[in-house]
Amino acid sequence: MRRMLLGLVALAGAAACSSANGPQSTPPRAALNIVRQDSTYKPLLSTQGQFYAKVGVGREVRLVYQGSAPTDSGTELLRFEVPNDGLYRKPDGTSFGPSDSILITITVVDAKRFQFDFQPSGLQFNPNSPARLKVEYQYADHDFNGDGVIDSGDATIESELGIWRRDLPDTLWFGVGAVKFEELQEFDANILSFSQYAVAW
Repeated sequence: MRRMLLGLVALAGAAACSSANGPQSTPPRAALNIVRQDSTYKPLLSTQGQFYAKVGVGREVRLVYQGSAPTDSGTELLRFEVPNDGLYRKPDGTSFGPSDSILITITVVDAKRFQFDFQPSGLQFNPNSPARLKVEYQYADHDFNGDGVIDSGDATIESELGIWRRDLPDTLWFGVGAVKFEELQEFDANILSFSQYAVAW
């Protein structure tokens, strides 16, 4: 609830540390500059997460980095939440029944980059109570342009970062309306359907 309220405030322009980036200002692209993971930081504990989303029950999955030991959970990379009334249409287009559930799988496409695959393809969420995605990029490689130094050029690129989606590999990427919390280095976005998502510019 706190995150939803913060998102609404930021979308309204009242949060000075946030900015909203929507598809209206970002034309679709065939290719993106996808943000890289910091190679000096700990690896992910797992590159895949699964859970059963169930009608009437709010559930979530998180992907985290390794903690102090290789089997410990550390800092969060990604959190995906489905509210209790979030499920809308199955991949075949039919509605969910009162006790239906569905297995959701989120996979990091490339462990070196902020690119994620959400399955099952075609799953749709309630427009009035959408699923929610949070991605933290504090452990990204902040030498965004790869020139060996972190400078004002990288700061400019960071200001242009956003969440992007595409339905299938080798199709166009579209900007997703997302709230960017710059101080937290975090994006929050409402999700209406499944596809691939990336943090990129």
